Amino acid sequence: MGQNLIDLKAENYVPDVVPDSDLEYFETDGKSRKIGWGDTPAVLVVDMTLAFTEERPEVGEPCVEANAELIDAARDAGVPVFYVTPTASGTYPDDYHGTTKTSSGESEKPDAERLEWQEKLDTIAPELEPREDEVVLPKPRASSFFDTHVGNMLHYYDIDTLIVTGMTTSGCVRGTVVDGQSSNFNVIVPPECVADRSIISHEMSLFDMSMKYADVTPLDAVIGKLDEYTETSVLADD
Repeated sequence: MGQNLIDLKAENYVPDVVPDSDLEYFETDGKSRKIGWGDTPAVLVVDMTLAFTEERPEVGEPCVEANAELIDAARDAGVPVFYVTPTASGTYPDDYHGTTKTSSGESEKPDAERLEWQEKLDTIAPELEPREDEVVLPKPRASSFFDTHVGNMLHYYDIDTLIVTGMTTSGCVRGTVVDGQSSNFNVIVPPECVADRSIISHEMSLFDMSMKYADVTPLDAVIGKLDEYTETSVLADD
């Protein structure tokens, strides 16, 4: 294995299942693939609602704990935290095409089961409960940027770096990361703060994001970076 390949593995999120032959296509002659941080970061928490965090507790619970640690660090540093959630139940007709291929079938469940699911879909994990001054926006599709005011709002507050967390890694998180990068944000993803019902989808999505759209950076390093920012929130005067 050449030194460039070794450096690529050390600097990026590369699961063991990725063969070196695949990595050769991402080599950059020793140049870093890191995007880096700007001057004004924010945290964007995606779909950390009970429907997702409780669906597979062995991945959901650690993700909640990691998000709680990150959010506490962001608040301490004066870095704003924004939340996005699925659009509230009852917003669209029951037969309206769902967010994903599976969600469109929720209306076929028995009423009691469907109502319980909808309540969980609307409820952010209590450990991550937003403060009164923190923004929570609904989204109708996977990406937090599609048909929402998320991008406009972040640009309004001069946010240039977006720390994206939440569930699921291969779905709404990945969609948000791609659109975030397309909207000219520096995107950071702490792997401990995202989770998926499928482990292989989680791993390969993080790899793909790391190679193309974001810096996949360990939580401890993200928190350490947050400590470098002054304790003045961009929302302080609002």
